[in-house]
Amino acid sequence: MIYHLYRRPKKGGAFWMDLRVNGCRYREPLGTRDKNEAGELMQKRIEQLKTKAPDPAKRSTSFAAMEITEAVKAYSKERHAQVSPRMVAYWQEQVRPLANYFGDLKLKRLTVEHLTNYQNARLGQGRAPKTINGEISVLRQLLKHCKLWYRFEDYKPIRNHKPPVGRALTEVEQARLFEVAQSRSDWLYAFTASVLGGFCGMRGCEIKALQWKDVDFTAGVLHIRRSKTPAGWRAPSLNTVCTETLSQLNNKARLINATALDHYVFPWHGRQQKIDPTRPMTSWRSAWRSIRCKAARNDAGETIYPALQAVRFHDLRHTAVTTMAEKGLPEQTIMAHVGHISPQMMKTYSHVRRLALNAAAAALEPSFIINSTRVESEVGLLN
Repeated sequence: MIYHLYRRPKKGGAFWMDLRVNGCRYREPLGTRDKNEAGELMQKRIEQLKTKAPDPAKRSTSFAAMEITEAVKAYSKERHAQVSPRMVAYWQEQVRPLANYFGDLKLKRLTVEHLTNYQNARLGQGRAPKTINGEISVLRQLLKHCKLWYRFEDYKPIRNHKPPVGRALTEVEQARLFEVAQSRSDWLYAFTASVLGGFCGMRGCEIKALQWKDVDFTAGVLHIRRSKTPAGWRAPSLNTVCTETLSQLNNKARLINATALDHYVFPWHGRQQKIDPTRPMTSWRSAWRSIRCKAARNDAGETIYPALQAVRFHDLRHTAVTTMAEKGLPEQTIMAHVGHISPQMMKTYSHVRRLALNAAAAALEPSFIINSTRVESEVGLLN
């Protein structure tokens, strides 16, 4: 909440208050020349306004007068109860380049030309169309909130002509990757995360949020309570490799008394490897980078699996979905296991690997003989 108490000489020297509550601005006289009394009156008025439902029209006008950084803070505070902390963090992350470009420009001053110039500037910086469209989508939410998006009917998002970056690993690549991942004890957390990604289809954010109360070793079930969206909440069954790997991690956690129900399966690592099981791990990026680089090369340093050099952790999830699809599992079963909500998302994650394409080509092989030599000779006569 922002407030300001000031005196207006042209109004007889009486004090006025200027404050913003629940995204609405209030500029009102306090009817006194005494500063102490004015302060008390302002505090009483603030308490009244906190319990008052904001006027939508007044809120929109007030919101439109904000600059982008201020607007996203107010919007995040207002939507706090309806969205996840991860979504709020996403808004704040996406709005940074917008704030750097537009500066203190108010929302009500924005035009389609501003957005077009922003698109061109970000393309010039080498940003991908998907990234730019995502940034402007946050700005679109702010403009819709203050009822200004009607001015941008001519706005067009950038077409994305790039193919999807996700890929599915072959069985040979998976074998090599996991062989390397389990070769060092200090890679245990990254190895376990990789197993859950590749053989349970979990997202990175879901793995980091796991607590020991979510792991049911007796029933062989994993309760995913935190995900990208509520559609990701589910209870997939654990196969043997996932159960054994989590058990190995649980044994290590027992040595440091980190197996309480509310302790994180992947605990936070501080400096000097100080572990705090009450906080989730932020990243296993360094270990993952080392694993994939070592897996891509042989002992002589020669690259034998070039695809593993650039493989993303999220590609393990792509691999899990593709493997289930190739083995003939129904789409509804796959979506229930990995948390998808639509068949369209299945198309995004499911990749047809080369072996399947070879099988498709073999299936189309005719059972009768086609004399291609005769066809070539007849074409030669026509020429």
